[in-house]
Amino acid sequence: MLWGAQQARGCRFAQISFPAEDDGRIEYVEEWDNERELCEQFSSERFVRLLGLFEVATEPPLIEFRVFSETYGLEYITAQRAALAEKVQ
Repeated sequence: MLWGAQQARGCRFAQISFPAEDDGRIEYVEEWDNERELCEQFSSERFVRLLGLFEVATEPPLIEFRVFSETYGLEYITAQRAALAEKVQ
């Protein structure tokens, strides 16, 4: 179980791996039932901690959040969190 991801409603799968061919590289993947449930997680404490780990990494991690046939990266989180912040203001 990765940072509680698989306990979150709608998370089908979460995996962290360290590819042998790329020393120091971390790959993190989550698969979600739908985009709404994924977006709800962006303001959770789990995501805030996860983003903190990404920020201190010596190499940018490969991050994928998959919803059905779509795949999103870190830029998607940034855009969605900005949109949530605008709604709150």
